[in-house]
Amino acid sequence: MYFRHDLDYVYPEKVDEHMITVKHKRDVNLDENYPYLNKSFGYKLLRGVFWLSLNIIVFPLIRLTHGLRIYGKKNLKKHKKAFKNGCITISNHVFMWDFLCVSRAMRPRLGNFPAWKTNLEGANGPLIRMAGGIPIPTGNMRAMVKFKYAMEEVLEKGKWLHFFPEGSMWFFYPDLRPLKKAVFKYAVKYDKPLIPMAMSFRKRKGITKLFTKKPCVDLHIGEPLFVDKTVPTEQAIEKMHKEAYHVMQVMLGVNPGDPTYNEDYKGNNYQKTM
Repeated sequence: MYFRHDLDYVYPEKVDEHMITVKHKRDVNLDENYPYLNKSFGYKLLRGVFWLSLNIIVFPLIRLTHGLRIYGKKNLKKHKKAFKNGCITISNHVFMWDFLCVSRAMRPRLGNFPAWKTNLEGANGPLIRMAGGIPIPTGNMRAMVKFKYAMEEVLEKGKWLHFFPEGSMWFFYPDLRPLKKAVFKYAVKYDKPLIPMAMSFRKRKGITKLFTKKPCVDLHIGEPLFVDKTVPTEQAIEKMHKEAYHVMQVMLGVNPGDPTYNEDYKGNNYQKTM
């Protein structure tokens, strides 16, 4: 169902501009020596405890407070063999802890995802790292190389890597903003299936009204997209990019011909809809 809230959010003019302000709590030095993929025993132990707490406490809490419903789990089961060497998942970015909804959908796996450096310097920084966040460095080419190596290592080891290809989080934005091209380059380069996901919203009813005025969340899992190996690399990237954008809009309830359906998947001329 295509639900548009009436909350008084003011969305940025720039399509990938960040909407949140994070209170600075710590300095994170993202240089070439930073452990973008922490492989220490202590970290692995803590992440195991974190995963256990997600299943026991956090996932039931999200179901209660956000009314989380997940559709399309059959698409993960049906293509299970295709994911044995890892895959890439993508979704729109619509509230602070939406990756936990994605984690609930991909359970029992706990994937990784590129994370905004500013978020790691806020109060939730350690939790973001435990959830699998790989911080994105800025202004340091050597650090960026190490970051890319970390992303590549996740894919080469057959794990799951999630992207929010809109590039920033907009609170409960009902339409799909254009998607960054980089994620599709990764999928084609490493020949990984790509699972499109989309989070739509619905009006709160019953007991869910006690928690907040923000809408409830539905997470939709689409059929995986596979790399077309019959065409040149750049064409394969463009094809997957365009197809993913269309599929995600349809999962949100926005179909071709609708007023807010957008064909500008590259974002050259996108106009916000709220």
